Amino acid sequence: MDPKEPRRTQILRDATALFSRYGYTRTTLADVARHNGISRPTLYAEFADKDALFSAVIKSLADELFARLDSELATITTPRDRLLHACLSWVGSGYDLIQENPEAADLFNPKFTAVTTSNARFERYLEDLLPGENSPARLTEMITLSLQGIKRFAVDRPHLDALVETLVDTVIAAARAR
Repeated sequence: MDPKEPRRTQILRDATALFSRYGYTRTTLADVARHNGISRPTLYAEFADKDALFSAVIKSLADELFARLDSELATITTPRDRLLHACLSWVGSGYDLIQENPEAADLFNPKFTAVTTSNARFERYLEDLLPGENSPARLTEMITLSLQGIKRFAVDRPHLDALVETLVDTVIAAARAR
């Protein structure tokens, strides 16, 4: 453990790697503690249980992505390009991680409350990117659910990118038609 890095940050970083590699079920708190060179009681002092640790990992990943998106979108001006960039970043980062580590799919599984919360946060984020007054909550829900399907069924990253671009173009065209 790097003594200059806060313990909680180190635990989250290492837990993210373990959950990505082994999935939720096969990752144990004993693994996380051992990987960090700390005792399980020390780990429990930071996180009450495995669900709390997993939720913190999901929140940390989302926080990092939203911070990066805020910075990147500041230089993108058109609604279409802003929406496309946000969608590609959101679904692409998950897709790439799952391609590298198939067990990482747990990090995006809506059976976990933390994942559902993160998806809802992304939907609210998209509301600010959509042009017009087209029931943004329903539209962002449709976008998020479509992105989940695209991530699941795309055959490779170029296919995923093309499908996301088609989705965004369709949404923008529909928004302009109203």
